[in-house]
Amino acid sequence: MLLTSPTGTLEAGPTVRSRMLRVFVSGVLLTLVLACPHASQPTDTGFSLPHDALARVRASGKLRAVSRVNPATFVVDRYGPAGIEYELARDFAASLGVELEMIPAATIGEAYAALDAGRADIAASGLTERRLAERPYTYSSSYLGVSQQVVFRAGTRKPGSLADIVGARVMVLAQSSSADALRRAQASLPGLGWMESTQTDTADLLRRLTEGGIDYAVVKSHEFYMHAGLFPALDVAFELPEAEQLAWAMSDTPQNLQLFDAMQGFLSRSEHDGELDLLRERFFGYLPEINRKALRAFAARAEKQLPRLQPLMQRIASEEGIDWHLLAAMSYQESHWNPGAVSRKGAAGMMMLTPEAASEVGVRDRRNMEQSLRGGARYFRKLMDELDGDISPADRELFALAAYNMGPAHLADARKLAGLRAKNPDLWSDVEDQLPLLAKREWHVHTEYGYARGLETASFVNGVRQYHRFLEHHEDPAGLFALTTREPTPRASGS
Repeated sequence: MLLTSPTGTLEAGPTVRSRMLRVFVSGVLLTLVLACPHASQPTDTGFSLPHDALARVRASGKLRAVSRVNPATFVVDRYGPAGIEYELARDFAASLGVELEMIPAATIGEAYAALDAGRADIAASGLTERRLAERPYTYSSSYLGVSQQVVFRAGTRKPGSLADIVGARVMVLAQSSSADALRRAQASLPGLGWMESTQTDTADLLRRLTEGGIDYAVVKSHEFYMHAGLFPALDVAFELPEAEQLAWAMSDTPQNLQLFDAMQGFLSRSEHDGELDLLRERFFGYLPEINRKALRAFAARAEKQLPRLQPLMQRIASEEGIDWHLLAAMSYQESHWNPGAVSRKGAAGMMMLTPEAASEVGVRDRRNMEQSLRGGARYFRKLMDELDGDISPADRELFALAAYNMGPAHLADARKLAGLRAKNPDLWSDVEDQLPLLAKREWHVHTEYGYARGLETASFVNGVRQYHRFLEHHEDPAGLFALTTREPTPRASGS
């Protein structure tokens, strides 16, 4: 997989596939006119690339997909390229027998500009079909349904409808379906006004709302939830009534007809085979569980307490081979960074180690902050290393978190239930679905280790995920773009 950096400027938004037939007929006539022995001159390399986009993609050996850098679309994390758009586009490229070249874009405008300039074959960027007349784009069938959410800052007036934000400072992303939705609503609310930002993306928009530069923002639901862990002071006021469908886009030209059909066929197969369901669950399934009050409390403690703890956490995490942000998130979820914490089951210390786990990793004093952090990090690393099966690196981390909370034996039972129910025991989203069953007699009687509080474990894992996300990105969400445009780190095979 290749990564390239965008060089385009902002352009106007898309239109639909309404011109495809007319452009196709014109293209046929042009082809007939040019169909002579001297119509296509060789390039300096001695050959011409095919005019048909699908043939050109196969001849070049790569599919070029442009995507905004955004937790809801495409990022590069410590395991390499990630995101629903990246994984879906990677699979589409593989179905064509070519490599994926991912082109990062900072804004919606840059994504469309890459199509306009011919630098990208498709835009896989969390886009919604827009019915405008300026530009010729065509859209695939939908792969994710979303809504438009009006977001506000906790502690300020919560509006109940668009009528309540008339006269307020409202901002949306330029060339977005959010702007289109407000434009439609303006017909019945002439006083409704808003600003369209051409130089920012969702993270910047939400940061501006957090800092009080605007009163409200309108964003897509999946993008808000993916960013919500970074902005705990924000919440949803209400949703606009019109549901929306995300799709891929490409330029509406006759050269793209076969590539468009290949794209449609791939998405149709992915929906039919259940692959799209797996991706939707993996990237968005846990997000509505966000506890806004808990996130706000965590953000406040991180501001006051974490600077004092961070040097020790960073040193221990580096020595034990784990991410320090993860160690900080785990220790907060376990004890709220309280070295003297004790649970009703006898776990103690900042990492809430049981006597058995502490002995296993050489911890003598569980209430000693450094010993507890080191012991917890070492025990977590041990659980990761002991996991069997074909588990992706990112999912392996989640499995190890579950084992840390409920014990590796109960996790093995949950994986066994997944197999019994024709689910994948190596896929976290499938195993997570089994966790509540460990508390039900009709299911845990079929396991080796019996009853377990599976819902608590699911809550523990998702809490750590949210705190971890906050710590990784809250200082500079825009840094995601800088990270993405670096030289890529190859993702492990099969992940």
